[in-house]
Amino acid sequence: IVAPIVFKGVVEYPMLLVAGLVALAWGAPASAPAVTARRRFDLRPFVAGAPARLTPYVVVAAMLVLSLALDRSIGMEAGLRWLLVGGLVLLLGARPGFLAAATALVLVLSTFVIPRAIVYGDRSFFGVSQVIRLPGSEQTRLMNGTTLHGMQWDDPVRRLEPTTYYARSGPAGDVFAVLDGMGRGGRSVGIVGLGAGALAAYERPEGRFTFSAIDPVGLPVATDPAYFTYLAEAPSPPAIVEGDARLTLGHAAAAGEDLLVLDAFSSDSIPVHLLTVEAFQTYARVLRPDGLLAVHVSNRYYDLAPAVVASARAVGLTAVARSYAPTPEESVAGATPSIWVVAAADPARLAPFAAHGWAPVTEAVTPPTDDHPDLLRFLNLAP
Repeated sequence: IVAPIVFKGVVEYPMLLVAGLVALAWGAPASAPAVTARRRFDLRPFVAGAPARLTPYVVVAAMLVLSLALDRSIGMEAGLRWLLVGGLVLLLGARPGFLAAATALVLVLSTFVIPRAIVYGDRSFFGVSQVIRLPGSEQTRLMNGTTLHGMQWDDPVRRLEPTTYYARSGPAGDVFAVLDGMGRGGRSVGIVGLGAGALAAYERPEGRFTFSAIDPVGLPVATDPAYFTYLAEAPSPPAIVEGDARLTLGHAAAAGEDLLVLDAFSSDSIPVHLLTVEAFQTYARVLRPDGLLAVHVSNRYYDLAPAVVASARAVGLTAVARSYAPTPEESVAGATPSIWVVAAADPARLAPFAAHGWAPVTEAVTPPTDDHPDLLRFLNLAP
């Protein structure tokens, strides 16, 4: 309760870790000093039992490195360095007092002393958001915890090109290309989830974009051109509605949106109330009869496409999905892998997506409901 109010980052965990180690050292029995013929520095009391300490650490560290590598994380290099430091502390950590002091020193250095490439950071109930500019990089990134929520090129020539999950070469680009093909110049687009505001790059001068944002920390990031300029440089200033989209859309006008985008499922904390049949009833209500519902379901932990398709079917929508892996050239241009689902009341509206590699999701599951959300059954257990 107190930590999110007092701290800008998640520093309570390091503090509790050090406190626990200090308690361990305080309660450790004192050992009699060894009597030796001459004074000399002896590491044996520090490294005693090292295999027992290091074996589980190495196993977990290897899993973390593999996860970072598969995710192409920007924290790979820093993660390797700090894992090596942690291993060294454990190697010499047989004495509880030394282990506590060394751990405290490392955590203080990593948290408060060593400068990082963070130009903005704040914390709310929804986690820690940070704007990162790496030295020598041409990118500004928005991170929420360990999840990438947006990226923009600093180069003015490429600054307004949508990147990451929203690249034109990926599913998001398909959605807006199909919308253009429907002849919707003055399209009305609602977007649940703000991030860095990258989807505003698809706005047309005669269109209207409305973002729903629940995290107050994200608002100054997306709206301040010092960090990201997608919203500031949009043809028309997008509207931002603060609050839970399940509630705000419940008060929105019926049949008012050409496209509704749900972009709130990429982190490790899934807002399951936005995935239920009852939520999709609200989405179907605010869509025009020939409108499109696009759902971004990229996630490291959950396979959400079957849940989205099942809820869409339950309210009379037909859905298709695309799993996108960018080419090396597209990755260099800023694209990242993503998975999207698109649904529509009229199946004919989905026909143009087939040319871009979209296909029906054949897995049949019981849709989540408000009374029985049961999200764990969608946990991604694939290696």
